[in-house]
Amino acid sequence: MKYTVCETLMWHALTPALFRWLGTQNPEWDIAGLKRKAKRIYIEMATRTPEIGSLRNNSLRICLSGGMVWLSVYEAADGKMSEECFSGMVEASMDAPLVKGSFKSKAKTVFTLEAQQKRADNARKGNALSDSPFNWNTEVILGRDADEYTINYRRCGLCALGHQEGLFHLVPYMCALDIMSVQWMGGVLYRTKTLATGGDCCDFYICRKGSVWDRQKQNGPACGESQGIGK
Repeated sequence: MKYTVCETLMWHALTPALFRWLGTQNPEWDIAGLKRKAKRIYIEMATRTPEIGSLRNNSLRICLSGGMVWLSVYEAADGKMSEECFSGMVEASMDAPLVKGSFKSKAKTVFTLEAQQKRADNARKGNALSDSPFNWNTEVILGRDADEYTINYRRCGLCALGHQEGLFHLVPYMCALDIMSVQWMGGVLYRTKTLATGGDCCDFYICRKGSVWDRQKQNGPACGESQGIGK
């Protein structure tokens, strides 16, 4: 991949909260030195990662770039970072006001039929850009109404990135971003399996929080089964 504006933006969006959290958790660390080293690794990682299309054409480039930020910091720590620390770092960076605000701004529009259709159209376009393992293969299934929809990911770029860097065991910790981002958009994510934990896909059933589908999911059989959830 070329190191583009997308990668620059992701670095500046995630790292302030990330390094602030690491400094609080590990006051003996040289955070300034860690940041400089991580930035070099991040740029190198981006250039050795296969292209999946520009941000304009493939919004999932954001996810791939975010994964590179987290793994570059882990690599820069030279074995000092535990998996627990890595998980906390990911969540702390996602909880940054800039990141959280970008998802909350979508809360009024995400649960509409128009948004569902746009997501489905973008998924088809993104799939067509590349069959590289670093590009997601995404299936969007429209909901029974505006308050629910399903996404099945049959290929995950973060899994490929984890394999490339020899850090696949860290990929499940990055899946936390899915739950957090859906919550900030006013929804609930129900998921039974992920590619990172050995599933044949990542099955996302997403519904508006408090909707009839959310209540049904909490109180009865899986409301997404008719749409392929868990199949």
